[in-house]
Amino acid sequence: MTAKGPLTDDPLTGIVAAMEEEAVDLRARIVGARAASLRSARITLGRLGGARVALAVTGDGERNARRGLVELLASAPMSRIIVAGVAGALSPTLEAGALVAVGRAINESDGSVYAADPELLDAATRACGGHRGVAVTATRIADTVAEKQRLLALAVAAETGADHDPSRIWAVVDLESAAFAAAATRTGLPWVAVRAVSDTAADSVPALLNRSRDDGGAVRRASVLRGLLTNPTALRPLLELRGRVRACAGRLADAVEMTLLGLQSTGAVSVRSTDVPATDVSPTDVSRDAEPPGPRRMARSEI
Repeated sequence: MTAKGPLTDDPLTGIVAAMEEEAVDLRARIVGARAASLRSARITLGRLGGARVALAVTGDGERNARRGLVELLASAPMSRIIVAGVAGALSPTLEAGALVAVGRAINESDGSVYAADPELLDAATRACGGHRGVAVTATRIADTVAEKQRLLALAVAAETGADHDPSRIWAVVDLESAAFAAAATRTGLPWVAVRAVSDTAADSVPALLNRSRDDGGAVRRASVLRGLLTNPTALRPLLELRGRVRACAGRLADAVEMTLLGLQSTGAVSVRSTDVPATDVSPTDVSRDAEPPGPRRMARSEI
């Protein structure tokens, strides 16, 4: 369904994921799901955990994440943003499938740190079994144990309350949390991220993934397939990683739904409705190349 007219007059909870694989179980749980399309994201409207939601899949990588969320925010009033996706573990104690509620997102490229909303973070922490931590948004996929150790040191240094003890930090690495957090923060929206561990601190992932990324940080699937022709030994670990990501999707859906239910039951309202007109979106917020045309707004009856 193509966007026509205003998405809604009432604020929605925006749920954003970078990859379709991360969002598939979330989408399946949305009651009264209706599809809508924006230029840079696939949108599903409906209800989840008692809340009216817009689930957006932006595409992976920092550029796609920034562009997709900015466009979503320009398309409808949002009350809060929940980021959902997989991540690599930096803390050695985090096992595959573990959930982490991200309280701080660190951008490796410029050192920026973004703090999650306290009420959203409390609800997400309960949904994640008490794991509250930090996400380092890296400039490249952390594909070796040594790279994860380097990023863990960065996370430890940034966490002033951790006494520089890695065992006291739940730290993960991803490619988008800081971009999502920056876009939400820029518009004054409360945010929190929920991450599920797809690979542990002791796991390496095929270097082919980094070689297949475009200049915006997204993994080009066609490049991965071509790379497998000359490096077939990467197929098995890639399939194993894919299986773990698929398992994480269910855990993410549980955590996001429980977060929303928790917010409903406690009456927590950390909402600051923001309806950002397309004309207020800076081209540099959307893309380093060219700003897309203002997104069309979808009819309230679509929800």
